[in-house]
Amino acid sequence: MNTPAPTKPRKPRYPATVKRVEHITPRMVRVTFTSPELADFAWSGPAAHIKLIFGTMPEPGSDTPRPTMRTYTPRRFDRATRELDVDIMLHGEGPASNWAAQADVGHTLTIAGPGRHYVVDPNADWFLLVGDDTAIPAIATILEALPPSARAIVFIEVVDRDDECEMPAHPNANIIWLHRGPDPRHAGGPLEASLRNFAMPAGSGRIYVACEAGAMRRIRAHLLMDKSLNREHVITRGYWKLGATDHPDGDYGQEN
Repeated sequence: MNTPAPTKPRKPRYPATVKRVEHITPRMVRVTFTSPELADFAWSGPAAHIKLIFGTMPEPGSDTPRPTMRTYTPRRFDRATRELDVDIMLHGEGPASNWAAQADVGHTLTIAGPGRHYVVDPNADWFLLVGDDTAIPAIATILEALPPSARAIVFIEVVDRDDECEMPAHPNANIIWLHRGPDPRHAGGPLEASLRNFAMPAGSGRIYVACEAGAMRRIRAHLLMDKSLNREHVITRGYWKLGATDHPDGDYGQEN
């Protein structure tokens, strides 16, 4: 007798309405959602993820196609006001970018989640946080969660100086902005070059990398093979893939 595989529990869903829209940079918009149902939103921690659902979910057993969904990091949640901020890159393609470029007060969609988050090790001496512009919200929430005594080195790759934005203040953080230029084929190049020239600090460190999937794999291989770092201390995420419009979730590059 075959035992059916256990089904994954469905993440909570919240119908939400746009309360504010703010352009953080020319290519990043912050959308503030609100909903009475967000009183039950279970903020899980830094670099968590949620789904933005563009359309109506079908009833169980229905033949209706599932709506388009995209994964994002919740940037800020205020339970008292039931506000959830989501920062979205305007890269000129894809349903989320197109929706965010036209988002206005009163627009609605459904939010699902949150999913698991990054666990800050309180015993680490230093943290290396590495990402492109899509990872800015995740890196910001990690910075906010770090102990004040921890040293943080942050490399963030964006198109140009106009995309540099204010990051959370941390007494021991050094933030280095890198510019790749407008050609997306250069994505991850400045990050990879910087890490190859970076001397790891003494002590016990933890590393978080989130960027284009191909670049993430090259960086991960360098950290594990060339720098011989403990793979348990290296978290990597492929947030998007050059040439793909719907890169799947859960790309952690762990085949290396």
